[in-house]
Amino acid sequence: MRIEEFRDMIYACGRCNFCRGIDFNERCPEIFTQTWESSTARGRMAIARGILEGKLDYSEEMAERIFGCFMCGRCREECKKAAQIDVIDITKAMRADFIEQGVKIPEGGSKMADTAISSGNIFADTPEIHTKWAEGLEFVEGSGTLFYPGCLASHRFKEKTNILVQVLQAAGYELDFLGHDQTCCGTPLWVTGKIKNAKRWAQDYLQKLQDRGVKEIITPCPSCFRAFDEEYPVLLGLDKFPIRVRHTSEILEEIVEQKKLKFKISINKRVTYHDPCEIGRYKGIYEPARKVFAALPGIEFIEMSRNKADAFCCGGGGAVKLMYEDYSNAVAKERIQDFIQTGADVLITICPACEMNLTHGTYAADIEARVLDVAELMAVAAGIVDPEILETDYFPED
Repeated sequence: MRIEEFRDMIYACGRCNFCRGIDFNERCPEIFTQTWESSTARGRMAIARGILEGKLDYSEEMAERIFGCFMCGRCREECKKAAQIDVIDITKAMRADFIEQGVKIPEGGSKMADTAISSGNIFADTPEIHTKWAEGLEFVEGSGTLFYPGCLASHRFKEKTNILVQVLQAAGYELDFLGHDQTCCGTPLWVTGKIKNAKRWAQDYLQKLQDRGVKEIITPCPSCFRAFDEEYPVLLGLDKFPIRVRHTSEILEEIVEQKKLKFKISINKRVTYHDPCEIGRYKGIYEPARKVFAALPGIEFIEMSRNKADAFCCGGGGAVKLMYEDYSNAVAKERIQDFIQTGADVLITICPACEMNLTHGTYAADIEARVLDVAELMAVAAGIVDPEILETDYFPED
């Protein structure tokens, strides 16, 4: 069993309550939606201990506790104050044990992984549909800097992704794009425990990138960012991924700091910011978006009560959206309450999954509000796109 390698960590859990918090809606989105003690990080450690001791077996009845985790990393952040237990890695190991022992996992997760394998993306898009967002843009094959949008940015946010590339190109970045050769990064495989498939995927993709002459990857998706930067080296037994990987938050910060664009249009909006889990708690990237806000004219920035390392999850992580959609939507609605309390006009983030789920949260909360990417604000301020995209009655064509 894969959890064997985490035995010491599992037994280090002293049930201190840091991971769980005091209120059901304070920290952990899983206990917020499931309410059971076994739905907490310390509950999963108790389950893992029972499995190690032969008192419990993996089962379909247990799946909700293991696959209902949003993998937001808040428990791991809190455990830094206590036992330094990597609950995320242990949860991933438990999911992999499900697969290796042949125990059925939630249908939505299994279908997502199988679809990625069979079609190259999680939506079963044809290459023509999957690259439609790039219409009107020109790329430089062989530039060495690959723009990698990922599945969600390609499928759900075609206009946003197109605008992002316009911003990068206006700032002087020469970008390559794989076009019809672009496929999923592989996250659906390891997030559902299909490690053998994930290893083959990583091997093939690294070879594809090296054959293309890619020296740097720029991606707007935190999951894709972490896939190449963190997951691939583990899967392939490498000390470090041989290609530089940067999330667009870092690039947008660079544009501002190096004054690569002139911001002449006043935004005239009150904005707040949702910190995505996978670049926030996972990678410690909190400041780039806030530096951008400070550089754009006409922005009044208001922090949400739960921010940075304490930010509440959007509900889109851990593949829970596809396995337990009601839980995902409930978490998004809860996060939208934080937005409402700020009195801000616009909710900004920098993750396609967060943008999607928080938009669904506005529907669940029955409010009219735009959920935008940081790059969209920059595009308006630089005069690249019309300010109408900021308004609540604006609906993108995609």
